[in-house]
Amino acid sequence: MSHFYKPQKDGTAKLVKTITTPNQAREKNALASVTTMLGVIPSDFLSKWSRQQIFNLASEGYSFEECERRRYGMRTDIDGKEVTSAQFGTSVHKALEVHLERMANGDLSDNNGGYAKYVNPFAKWFRDQDYTLIEAETTCYCLRRKTAGTIDVLAKNAEGRYVLMDFKTRSVREGVNPSSKVYLKDAAQLAVEADIIREREKLDYMPTIISVVISVEDGRTGIRHWPLDNQAYALEVFEACSNLYLTINNLK
Repeated sequence: MSHFYKPQKDGTAKLVKTITTPNQAREKNALASVTTMLGVIPSDFLSKWSRQQIFNLASEGYSFEECERRRYGMRTDIDGKEVTSAQFGTSVHKALEVHLERMANGDLSDNNGGYAKYVNPFAKWFRDQDYTLIEAETTCYCLRRKTAGTIDVLAKNAEGRYVLMDFKTRSVREGVNPSSKVYLKDAAQLAVEADIIREREKLDYMPTIISVVISVEDGRTGIRHWPLDNQAYALEVFEACSNLYLTINNLK
């Protein structure tokens, strides 16, 4: 699904749910999301897997609409209800956001809510690393690139330098380190957002980017620090995706 934002005067961007296509974005001067632009990266494996999922679900008698809804997997939420993987991930993201804001307000106690096992490992690591939260779930945009994105965690490290973090809730088999479940798109998303923050805040350095992978099975949490050379390459990849997306959708 494509997402589009409208720039705000305070340097953030607002997601506009009524704009869902490039044509509408062109008419309303909206900006395509970072992840929408990265969607032009082909994935033979994902494409084949997705088609197989729809075939399997259709064979079980589900309607086309329900196949579409279920094709990326279903999870049992903390209340016992069956939800899509995306819905489950959104709930975990929200629990992390609320807990981070609570920590920023001085409450360093463990989370004891329904999503505690998904929140506490990251919260402990964040606290132990002496990070300071600037804002959780904040947005940024770049008119030059005609894109906008949402940053899960914008923070500063002990030296006062900016750090961007992004949460990924993923299925991780037992015995596998969650930090290994990261991909080029993850780095590209963070890399362009870090460069936007660098420009916006007039920094003389590139902010650090970190992917945080949380296992949906048991809350095991992996931390992937992206080295600067990986980050630079990922930014090149985003620029290529952006150019292709804007060209084929006549948005330049």
